[in-house]
Amino acid sequence: MNASLSLQQSPAFSVPARFLVSAPLFSLSAALLMLYYGPQMISDRWTPELLAVTHLLTLGFFAMSMFGAMLQLIPVLMGVVIPQAVFFSRIIYAALFIGCISLASGWLTHTPLLFIIALISLGVSFCIFLLLASERLLRSKSRHATRSMMLLALFALLVTAGLGIYLALAYTDQGFTLARLLTDLHLSWGLFGWVLLLIIAVAYQVIPMFQITDEYPALHQRWLGWLVFAILLMLTATYVWPLGILKTVASTLLAICMLVFALTTLWLLHRRRRQLPDLTLNFWRLAMLSLGLLALIWLVATVFTIQLPTLFTGVLFVHGFAMTTVSGMMYKIVPFLIWLHLSTQNKNLRDQGAREAQVKVPHMRKIIPEVPGQWQFRLHLASLLLLLAATLWPLWFFYPAALLFAIAQAALLFNLLKAAGFYRQTIAELASH
Repeated sequence: MNASLSLQQSPAFSVPARFLVSAPLFSLSAALLMLYYGPQMISDRWTPELLAVTHLLTLGFFAMSMFGAMLQLIPVLMGVVIPQAVFFSRIIYAALFIGCISLASGWLTHTPLLFIIALISLGVSFCIFLLLASERLLRSKSRHATRSMMLLALFALLVTAGLGIYLALAYTDQGFTLARLLTDLHLSWGLFGWVLLLIIAVAYQVIPMFQITDEYPALHQRWLGWLVFAILLMLTATYVWPLGILKTVASTLLAICMLVFALTTLWLLHRRRRQLPDLTLNFWRLAMLSLGLLALIWLVATVFTIQLPTLFTGVLFVHGFAMTTVSGMMYKIVPFLIWLHLSTQNKNLRDQGAREAQVKVPHMRKIIPEVPGQWQFRLHLASLLLLLAATLWPLWFFYPAALLFAIAQAALLFNLLKAAGFYRQTIAELASH
């Protein structure tokens, strides 16, 4: 384990757990909506059904899981305590949950009131989270690259949320003009700023820690995040000064950055010193292969001025890279948290002279066994391949893809709920003594 970890700063188990365990509920809901509405929902990128499904994934799955992960990782990696973590996490969680459901329902039912509820709820959730996380990171004495990249990711989230609220206002009042021109900018800051930068920041810590690899190269850690951030500023500038060459340069550099991160991570994983098979290793490899493929396609399309299929590249990034990475981290973070908190409870009992009241704490690999995890990974991989095919041949592959996607997310939810149930049962046993 990394010597720089501050495990004593870890918040209560409920703080990250409520976010992480709830995240698959939203991806499962998205899959069920796909089954209900059918392939016609992807006939255009502006269909209400596609917008609802997209935000169930980006807000419900990504934001929910990433908020939970950061509330856990900031104290442990950055060594700063989050004050009243249980209280604040409940407000952030409740507001995010209500906001996500209201936003998706607003598109599906065309109800302006639901958009108003969503904007207020999401605004509360994002404001509290951004203020809390930013203040804690700025107070941290850590100078690891993860700290600066988390701050950049939080700034990207601020821009994403601001643009999203502005765009959503058009659905609350017919007199408000919908600025669809800003939609791609909203997507860029959300996917490449918030999601990509945060995953890179976390990878700098968890890949060497859990996969027993070398550290990422110092040059990589020092400059990659800042370069991605600068590229996003360049893309933003093209909306003020629509220079084709500036957008081409920015797109090319962004593809190169993604390719560098993917190849570097795959190289580190290939040279890892831990030889035991590991479930999360499969997720990381698939995520990096997806990101590398996306980067290559993007690079070729930019250089030769080829129009990219939006849905195909979106599935590669959202499902292939981001969801795969987050799912893999859940299989590591949740068992680790359960092991940590139960071990801490046992230590407290030993300190109190109540050794007989201790419970047996299983190995992390036993908390979520390998077999159900591997089956869920196979379902996840199969759903990715079918979803990619469905973007090209929707009449043939859409329903099988949506069905397999739903089964994969239900399996992830089941595995996480089972682990959380084991923790609650064990804590109850300890309390009874």
